[in-house]
Amino acid sequence: MFKLILILFLSFSAFAKVPSNILVKVNKSKIYQHKIWHNLMHYKPSFFGGYESEADGEEFFFHKKGKEFPKLELIANLEAFYSSTSEQGSDKSPHCLFPARASFFKRLKLISPSQTAETCPKYERFQRKISAKSVSIVFSSYFLDTPASAFGHTLMRLNKEIRTTDEDDRNYELLDYAVNYSASVTTSNPFLYGLMGMIGGFKGEFAAIPYFYKVREYNDYESRDLWSYDLNLTQNEVDMVVAHIWEMGQTYFRYYYLTENCSYHMLGLLDVANENWNLSKRNPSIVIPVDTIKTLKETPNLIRRISYRPSKLKKAKQSIRRLNKSETELFKSVVSTFSASPLVKQTNATKAKVLDAAIEFLDYKYSKEVLLEKKETMKWKQELLIARSETGIVSNEEVINLPENERPDLGHGPRRLMISTGIDNLSGSYQTLSFRFALHDFYDPLTGQNPQATMEMGDLKLRYYKRNKLKSNSSKLILERFNLVNVVNLSPVKQFFTNLSWRFNLGTKVIQDSGCDHCLAPGFQYGAGLSYLSNFIKSYLFATTELDIHRELSKENIRLGIGPEMNFIISPLQNLNFGIFADYKWRFPAHVKKTYSYGSRLRYSFVKNLAVDLRYQKYTRNWNSELALAFYY
Repeated sequence: MFKLILILFLSFSAFAKVPSNILVKVNKSKIYQHKIWHNLMHYKPSFFGGYESEADGEEFFFHKKGKEFPKLELIANLEAFYSSTSEQGSDKSPHCLFPARASFFKRLKLISPSQTAETCPKYERFQRKISAKSVSIVFSSYFLDTPASAFGHTLMRLNKEIRTTDEDDRNYELLDYAVNYSASVTTSNPFLYGLMGMIGGFKGEFAAIPYFYKVREYNDYESRDLWSYDLNLTQNEVDMVVAHIWEMGQTYFRYYYLTENCSYHMLGLLDVANENWNLSKRNPSIVIPVDTIKTLKETPNLIRRISYRPSKLKKAKQSIRRLNKSETELFKSVVSTFSASPLVKQTNATKAKVLDAAIEFLDYKYSKEVLLEKKETMKWKQELLIARSETGIVSNEEVINLPENERPDLGHGPRRLMISTGIDNLSGSYQTLSFRFALHDFYDPLTGQNPQATMEMGDLKLRYYKRNKLKSNSSKLILERFNLVNVVNLSPVKQFFTNLSWRFNLGTKVIQDSGCDHCLAPGFQYGAGLSYLSNFIKSYLFATTELDIHRELSKENIRLGIGPEMNFIISPLQNLNFGIFADYKWRFPAHVKKTYSYGSRLRYSFVKNLAVDLRYQKYTRNWNSELALAFYY
């Protein structure tokens, strides 16, 4: 306490240039506790009391203790504003470096307009370049090929106009600017990358770039859908957000994959515009991108409009579906030869239709080469574009209407808590409690989710026996399962678009087959094969390998497994899923050489974020069945 009083005394003695009436106002009104001031400085309550800013760059603060003391930092800011002279150079003046703070101070009449009258050439050029009239938050859909994007990504778009139609978006959104927050990655090692992302080992930085670059990266190269949530901000609020984005160039943040990530900081940018939203505070402590969208949706009147930009893959598929049989044969010839010569004898209408489909398809298939503008790729693309222009037929952009059932804001909560009661024919009755941090499996409600993927992280299941008949002992609580990661990615077999489907699981589980006496064995699984997907059915058949580690499984303390695995799921409704599944494994080295399991599962969501789950599974030596209630949040 004495140390804090001493710091305050020494600090106030240094703030001689701040008028005494301003200091009195700061103290009397406790402006240093104002929500906007805390939002501008990114102050959060610290674990041991007081506050600490999440910003880590020293140049972001005027006081050496400003990271921990909002009051000292506010007065130091005022001292800097009152001490500013033209000798500093206009772009280095406090109001040029921190225009959002200057706006806040002027609003509360802590400084006069004359103190910010000096021009700021760099900031003014930034304002003119951005020319923002509205703000959107963009959700880029799930991308399983990159761990950091497996749960999606959010960024901000600064729009040059307030648009009201999808046609306006298609015509003008590529002229807008994107604001992206990402880690400055310093390693290519995937394991080190994961560790550094978890412990804040990378710097997180903001960047404002033309939006079309992000469209090329996410929409074209990675073939991800883009969902835009246009926000209902006044021009003053838009200007405040833009000013704070400029201020972010003076600092960096520690990037944490699960907490201080892209989703979290997008809300932090918006919080400076309105003290009543409390967006970042209302987000979960551990946050994934879809949480950002749900927080925006739960804020009254904040979302003005939702729009959709389909991926390159979806546009290519739709353009091919519109071809008749003869046109499809011509399409095959064009894409196999990378030439328009097979169309020489066709009408201009046929040429235009086939070339539109071919260009869309080749842009998707060779997206990386197109993005990097490889010489050979650009050569055949130029030839096709010239042939298309020579038809004289006006090109109609492939339009795919917004699919309501896929809207990410309508999806179930990413976290799931399940309680169940069950029976095992050997061990007797039991109860379970399970928790999944994120995000979705094939039996969860389909609305707002990727229908082709299971993506789960942090899936924990505990089982409690009041009395274990098999071991004739009293009550016991055991860890039945902990999956660090569980992913299934389906790429259905279709003409022109056949890719390998795959699955991966890393975690630990109780061995239910006869390989050991219900031992808890860490391990992993990887499988790949073919899949089928329609509006109501999804199924896959994989060849799967498995590694389990436990001393009871073999003399070598491990066992390997390889064999077929299948799953067949029917979804007559968005909230009703029924499936059957089975697997067979040849084991080596192992005491038990062959194991199998099969079963069925039904999950019905009778209201949003609540579901009943019924499961039966037969193993080599036993069977069990469970009835569960699932709560999503």
